[in-house]
Amino acid sequence: MVTCVMYNLKMSETHPATICVLASRFEDSFKDLIEVLTSPLPDESLEEYIEQYARTDEIMPEDKTIGFAIINKEKKIVSLNFNEKHFDDKKLGEIMQKYKELGFKAEIEYS
Repeated sequence: MVTCVMYNLKMSETHPATICVLASRFEDSFKDLIEVLTSPLPDESLEEYIEQYARTDEIMPEDKTIGFAIINKEKKIVSLNFNEKHFDDKKLGEIMQKYKELGFKAEIEYS
């Protein structure tokens, strides 16, 4: 079984990108997304980001999605929703603070 976090990424007028990132790579991917959001070429940076972090192997029925990350650059929203505590709260809080410093409304929920 593989655990992952689903991202819904909206950078500009383009259609949102939805990618699956392995849970083991989530914290790094979430931190690195800040560079995409602050890039002068966000759509091009997003393509590189997707190539680096999106899961490319076949998704299987036994795989498990443990959370969702919704990021909208235009509306300055970052929303994380997890169905279980899987990540280091302190580290995640530090990353969320960086988003807030950029003017994003940032929230984490556990359901």
